[in-house]
Amino acid sequence: MSPASPETTLPAPITAPPSKDELAARLAQVQRRMRDEGLDVYVSFDPVNVYYLTHFANNVHERPFLLLIPQQGTPTILAPLLETSHVRARALCDLEYATYYEFPAPEGENWWDVYAQLIDSGARVGIEPAMPAGILERTPGKTTVSDIIDEARIVKSAYEIGRNAHACQVVELGHEKLLETSRPGAIVGSVYAAASGAMMARILADIPRANLMVTRTVGAVWPPSLSDDPHIIPTFDTQIEEAGPHVTIAFCQVDGYGVELERTFFLGSVPEAARAPFDAMFEARARAFELARPGADMGSIDTAVRKLIHDRGYGDRILHRTGHGFGITGHEAPYLAEGYHRDLEPGMLVSIEPGIYIPGLGGFRHSDTVLITESGAVSLTHAPETLDELTISL
Repeated sequence: MSPASPETTLPAPITAPPSKDELAARLAQVQRRMRDEGLDVYVSFDPVNVYYLTHFANNVHERPFLLLIPQQGTPTILAPLLETSHVRARALCDLEYATYYEFPAPEGENWWDVYAQLIDSGARVGIEPAMPAGILERTPGKTTVSDIIDEARIVKSAYEIGRNAHACQVVELGHEKLLETSRPGAIVGSVYAAASGAMMARILADIPRANLMVTRTVGAVWPPSLSDDPHIIPTFDTQIEEAGPHVTIAFCQVDGYGVELERTFFLGSVPEAARAPFDAMFEARARAFELARPGADMGSIDTAVRKLIHDRGYGDRILHRTGHGFGITGHEAPYLAEGYHRDLEPGMLVSIEPGIYIPGLGGFRHSDTVLITESGAVSLTHAPETLDELTISL
């Protein structure tokens, strides 16, 4: 179903930070795209994109960080004085530094005063769609919205795949702990603590200097009374129930690389009404794995998977797309979604997670972190899959 075939060589896990050459290759790809779009400068505000290019992570607050990328040469980071030493300690690429004192600041010393000196008034300037209006209105030059960095992130390098492969080992550990600690009457909070704690302990053992600003773990269980609502958040004292369907969510971002692993499971017995939707979900998942090959249109994959679910009688119980991308976050492009017409390529990382959600019965969803290779889809996450394997004896 999802495991790699015997002849498939899975990527070796990597825990080391990116090399200067790795970051230089990312920058070079962005600058190639800038030349193709006729941009003189590209301004990145999104902390995810700044991290991708520099290995420096920041939080958005009233003191902005801006990465200014020229069409050729070394980027400049505009940062508050308070944070400049932080940037220098974490960034692993060549950078020029522009510093402003504080915000608010005396006239002539605010961030926009420094910013105005870094871009020529006649420059063609690319900006991210998510750039705040307050920064956009102070951006010199002729601005145009472009997803250049997001596009560069879609196909992963061998290094990135290795980092995500390591994160998959971590999330497998957390998921195993979820199944081990989920018993009728156990509270969701204790299950969360056990699974999330196990993942964090493994991360810090493997990467002692992991950046906690881009490291987090989630290990949770949605009991059958909640699992038909996939994005509801159980309270700490929600109890695990008998039977099912329970749905697990194990996610981790390991020093900036995100993956997930999810399963539908049962405790003690399987309600008769749950068998057919579980089988339909399982069949839809198999269809998605079969279709997820290089050259396949991602929107068409979602359409085919939705049709299968519809044909099994659950078309009105679909709440979301078949999958989404992974990389330095746990939710990013590309998307296995109707309306997203882009071909799969080797080196993409996606989830495969068609779901069926029935009020009064529960939710049915498996999710894996999947690598697209030259020959097809290979799951980097592994856990029990079948109904028998996921019916836990009490």
